[in-house]
Amino acid sequence: MPINYSVGPRKNPQEKNTPPRYYAKVQASGKVDFDTLANEISYATTLTDGDVSNVLRALVVQMKKHLADGKIVSLDGFGNFQFQINGKGAVTEKDYRTSLIQKVRIQFKPGRLIREVLNLSTLSFQKVKPRKTAEEEVEEEGGEDLTA
Repeated sequence: MPINYSVGPRKNPQEKNTPPRYYAKVQASGKVDFDTLANEISYATTLTDGDVSNVLRALVVQMKKHLADGKIVSLDGFGNFQFQINGKGAVTEKDYRTSLIQKVRIQFKPGRLIREVLNLSTLSFQKVKPRKTAEEEVEEEGGEDLTA
């Protein structure tokens, strides 16, 4: 199945006076939830749907525990998960305080098995119309814009 994308304008925030350039943006073709994955995995194994759900839930619990301990969680072939922090800088190392940390994210680095899907020669793409924003849908229906 092709990867759906739309094309839209984006301004360069560092060069505000230049006209926008047009870029591709992926348009997801759906979403697969936890229960669907558990069901699909159960059909590919000798495990029941409930067994798979329990294993996946336990995996999430253990990942949270190890990430909170500052460890990298490595799932062979799938990839690595680890914390990444962003914040403000200090003039010197001595001046740095944890209060300067503003955001913590989980970084995912895909492993060999996931990187295989990123091979451009095996992917196909299909251009679709851009999705409408909530504001555009309200305007199209002639409704009142509640965001102002």
